Parts: sequence; C-alpha cells; structure tokens
Amino acid sequence: MTDMTANELVKKLNSIGTCMFTTVDQNHRIVSRPMGVTEIDDQHKFWFFTPLNSDKVEDIIGEGEVNLGFVDAHTWVSIAGSAQVIADLERKKELWDLGPKAYFESGPEDPNAVLIEVTPETAQYWEGPGKAAALVKMAKASLSSETPNMGDQGRVEL
Repeated sequence: MTDMTANELVKKLNSIGTCMFTTVDQNHRIVSRPMGVTEIDDQHKFWFFTPLNSDKVEDIIGEGEVNLGFVDAHTWVSIAGSAQVIADLERKKELWDLGPKAYFESGPEDPNAVLIEVTPETAQYWEGPGKAAALVKMAKASLSSETPNMGDQGRVEL
C-alpha cells in the first residue's frame, strides 16, 4: 500500500471538483447533495458558496458535522469534518468566480450568498483500477488461489 500525503490528496480532490456534501438535518436524517468545491485552502479547509436560505445552512447551524464524498473512475475519498457558515464579504470577493456568479446575480455582495467552510478531521481514501481492469483482476483471481489487489486504501491527516 502506498501512503498518500495530504497535498497529493488535495491535488486529486481539486481534479474531481464536485463532492456529495452530507449533513444531518433537524430530524436527524442524513441528507446528501452534490456541491462544487470553490477552494481547498493551504490549511486544507474546503470552501463552498451556497444560499443563506438553504436547508444545508440550517443543518450546519443545527449540527455542524459533515461528510464530503468524492469519487471518480479510480478514486474514492470520504472526508469527515465540521462546517460553519461564513458571511465575510472580503472572503466572498476573494473566492468569487463563474461558479457562484451563475447562482448569485448580485455578486458577492448578495446577502443571500454565504460561504461554507469545512474543517476536515479525517480523510479515508481508496484508489483502484477502473472497472474493466478490476473485472480482469477478479477473473484471474477466480482461476487461481490468489486474492486480487484491488488498490490502495488508507487515512490521511489533514
């Protein structure tokens, strides 16, 4: 198994770009929705734009624990952390780009545009072959007594 560094993980997550953002709602139900990551900063905090009047903001204010799930053809990452809602205008201006512009026509000054900052606590990852390669490995293993190597997994401290 190859250990992944935090910076290697961040590079992979930046290339994926979108995650399933999971919160716990007021009725203690787990709720997930896709969200584009605006930035992963130097402290490995994740930043997202969202409407202030969204359910996820209510969930974060009530229960700040979240999970971010990233996946592509060869990588799966689950990040557990805590979230908070940030309304700082200067930070919104720093992070403003075409993504939030599509949702907030008034720009970063829009009072309904807020940021979610996620501070990660743990990250678990799995990297493996694509579907076709995995099928070949499983077929070869079924014809022998060997267990197929389906990839690397591990934890990364962020």
